[in-house]
Amino acid sequence: MEFISINNPILRNARLLRSLLVLCFVWSVIVLVSAEDFYKLLDIPRSATTKEIRKAFKKLAVTKHPDKNLDDPDAHDQFLKITRAYEVLKDDDLRKKYDTHGEEGLKEDFHGGRRYESWKFYQEEFGIYDDDKEIITLSRSDFEQSVEGTDDVWFVNFYSSGCSHCHDLAPHWREVARELEGVIRIGAVNCQDDWQLCRMQGIRSYPSLIMYPAKEKYHGERMTRAMVKYALKQVKATVVDLWSGNFDSLVNNPDNDRPWLITFCGDGGDCLTKSACIKLAAMLEELVNVGKMDCHNNEEMCTSVGVEYGTMYYESGQVVRERGCLFAQEIAHQVMSQLPDVAVMDKKTFQDIEKRLKKGQKRPWLIHFVEGNADQDIEYRKLPGMLSDIQIGRVDCQLMRTECNDLHVIKFPSFLVFKETGGYEIYYGRMTAHDVAAFARDSAVVKVESLRKEDFRDHRVGPDSSDTWFVDFFAPWCPPCMKLLPEFRKAAKSYGEMVNFGTVDCTIHADICQMYNIHSYPTTILYNASVPLQYHGHHRASDLGEFIEDTLKPPVLSLDFNSFEMLVRQKDEGVIWIIDFYASWCGPCQQLAPEWRRLAKMLKDTKNVFVAQVECQKEAMLCRQENVNSYPSLRLYPADSQKGSGSFFTYNEWHRDAQSLRAWAFEFLPSKVETLRYHNFHQKVLSSSTPFIVDFYAPWCGPCQVFKPEFEKIAETLDGRVKAGKVNCDEDRYLCQQAGVSAYPTVRFYKGARKGMAQHMYGQDIDFLDADQIIRFIKGRIPAVQKTTHDEL
Repeated sequence: MEFISINNPILRNARLLRSLLVLCFVWSVIVLVSAEDFYKLLDIPRSATTKEIRKAFKKLAVTKHPDKNLDDPDAHDQFLKITRAYEVLKDDDLRKKYDTHGEEGLKEDFHGGRRYESWKFYQEEFGIYDDDKEIITLSRSDFEQSVEGTDDVWFVNFYSSGCSHCHDLAPHWREVARELEGVIRIGAVNCQDDWQLCRMQGIRSYPSLIMYPAKEKYHGERMTRAMVKYALKQVKATVVDLWSGNFDSLVNNPDNDRPWLITFCGDGGDCLTKSACIKLAAMLEELVNVGKMDCHNNEEMCTSVGVEYGTMYYESGQVVRERGCLFAQEIAHQVMSQLPDVAVMDKKTFQDIEKRLKKGQKRPWLIHFVEGNADQDIEYRKLPGMLSDIQIGRVDCQLMRTECNDLHVIKFPSFLVFKETGGYEIYYGRMTAHDVAAFARDSAVVKVESLRKEDFRDHRVGPDSSDTWFVDFFAPWCPPCMKLLPEFRKAAKSYGEMVNFGTVDCTIHADICQMYNIHSYPTTILYNASVPLQYHGHHRASDLGEFIEDTLKPPVLSLDFNSFEMLVRQKDEGVIWIIDFYASWCGPCQQLAPEWRRLAKMLKDTKNVFVAQVECQKEAMLCRQENVNSYPSLRLYPADSQKGSGSFFTYNEWHRDAQSLRAWAFEFLPSKVETLRYHNFHQKVLSSSTPFIVDFYAPWCGPCQVFKPEFEKIAETLDGRVKAGKVNCDEDRYLCQQAGVSAYPTVRFYKGARKGMAQHMYGQDIDFLDADQIIRFIKGRIPAVQKTTHDEL
C-alpha cells in the first residue's frame, strides 16, 4: 500500500482547491440571498404583461416615493431599487436576460435605475393613457407585432409625459378613440418611457400623430372633429350610393349573399351622416353592405319601398328592422345581433369532428371555447362571413369539462384551429373577429401544432422521438415570445415538409418545461434524431429556416480527438483548416454559431479550405492538448505548415461576423491578385494588350476588407480571361490621384491596349461590388480563351 505524505504537494493542492470551492459556494449563496427579486419588489407575478408592470410601478411610485416618506431614511435607496426593477422588466431584452441569469446577466448591458422623477410626475404625468381602454398603450414589441406587422389602420400618438402640449391633447385624443372604436385602432407611445421605439420611428417632437400603415404624419388641427375627419379618409370602406336605377338589382336581387343597411334621407326625419356611414361600412366589412338613398332625388323609389326617411336593415330584400339610433357603434351592435350565431356543439358532434380530422378530412374547423351560456360577444358573429372555407363551432366547457381539460383549455374565450392533419393550434392574440379570422385562415394551411404532455410522453416529440421536431417553448405574457410566434409560423410554411413544428405554452404545461430544463422564454429547440439543439439566432423566419437547413445538412465539420489528429495535425501541405473551439454553455459561442455556419457555406467551394468545430466539453482532452483556455477560440492552420507541427494563427479581431472572418481567412490563401505599384502600373496595365481588372483600396477601409474575398473570387473565376490586380492607395497615393480614385474600394476595368496605343488612366468604372455581377460583366466583354489542339498525325 502506498501512503501519501501530509506535506505532499498534490494533497496540499487538493485541499486548497476544496477550500476555494467551499468559499465560492458560500459567496454564491451570499449573492443569491442579497440579490433582490425584481418581481417581488414590484409585487407582480413573473407572468405579468408590460401594461401590468407599468401599472404596478405607478402604484408603488405614488405611495413609496421619498417625497411622501420623509421620515424614512431608507426611502431613497428603496425607491431606487423599485425604479431599477421597473426599468429592467419593462424592456423585453433586459427582462429575458434577467429571467435567465438574474442581475449578473445585466452587468454589461444596463446601467440605469439611478435617478427618478418627482412625486407629482408619477401622480399626474406618468403614462397619460394607461387607464384608457379605448387607447392601446404600445411597447416596442407590441408596436412591431401589432402595427408594423399588419395592414391594420392605426392612428398613433407619440407623446412625452413632461410635454404640456401632450397633456392638452389628451382629452381630444380620448374623444377620437371613442368615436373611432371598432373603425380603426388608436394607439399611444410614451416616448419618455420607450425612447428607442420613438427614435426608430423618427420622432423628433411631441406630440407626433402618425397614421399607419402609410406612416403619414398628421399636421392638421388637434381638435376632435378635425382628427376624426382625417382618420376616416384613411378608411378603405365602401358606402354605396343607391338610386332608382340600381336599387332593385343590388338590394332586391334574390342572389344577394349579404344583407343591407340603408339610410334614407328625406323630409320629416334624420338619416345617417356620411362619416357615420363610413364608420358602419368599416365595422361591418365583409358582413353587411352599407348604402345611402337620397329620397329628395329618388322620391318615387322611396315611395315604392314604403320609406320616407330613416335607417333600415334589409335581409333577402325585406325590411327586418328599422334602426332609430344615429350612433354608428350602437347601430353596428344592433346589426350584428341580427346575424346568425354559431351553434353550440354537443359531445358526440365534437368527438366526430376530431375523428374525421384524424382520418384526413379536408375542411378544417375553428372552434370557440366558452364557459357557460351567458351572451357571447356579438363581435364573433362576423366570423362565419369572414371564413367561408372553414367550419366554425362553439364548445361550452361547463357542459364538456373533460374534453376541455384534455385540450388544456383554461382561459375563456379561447379559439383553437383543428387541422386536416388531426393536430390543433391555439390562438394567442387580440380577441377581435378580424384577428381571429386572419389566424384561422393562416393556421389552416400551416403545419404548426400546439403540443401536450401526451405528445412527449408517447415519444411522438422530444429527444426520444425518431421524428425531427422544431419546438418553441414560450409564455403568452412574454413580449419576445409573441414576436417570435408569427415568425415561427412563417418558417413552418417554408420548411414544414422537412421538419415538424410545435409549440408548448409553459404557463399551461409547466411540467413539460421543467422536465426539459426550460428556464427562459422563448426557448426554441430542434430535436434532430433525438439530439436537442437550441436555437440562439435572431427571431426571423429566414434565420430559423437557415438554422434548420444547417442542422439537417451541416456545413461545419465536427472533429473529435482522432479526426483532429488525422485531418489537422497530419494534413497535407496546401490544406487549410479553420476551427472554432467552443463550449455549449458559452454565450459568445452561441452568438458566433450562426456566423460560423455562414462562413462554412461561403468557403465551401474554395479549394483545400475546410471549416470545422470542436466541442470542448466532449473533447476535453483534445482542448487541453491544444492549450485552449477560453471560448470561443478561433484558429487557422495554414497551408504551409509542416505535417504534425500543429502551428496556427489565432483570430483576435473584435468583429465575429461571417464577412470579417472570411476576409481574415483569405489573408492565408494563395492569391491570383497581383500587387501593382506606381513604377509598373503603366507597363503591366496601361500599355499591355492583356485585359486587367483592378481593385483600388485602402487598408483601413472596412468595405474594402469585406470586398477583398469577393475580388479574390473574381480573380479565381476569371483566371485565363483577364488578369486581376490591386493598388494600395495609402502606399501609392500619387497613382490613385492620377487615376482619379477618391473613394474606396474603386473597381476599374482596363480592356487592353490596341495598336500600340496606351489606355487611359481612368479605365472603365465598375459601379457594383457583387462578385457574380462583376463576373457576368467581364464575361460579356471578354470572350473565353479558346484552347487549340494539334493533330500530331
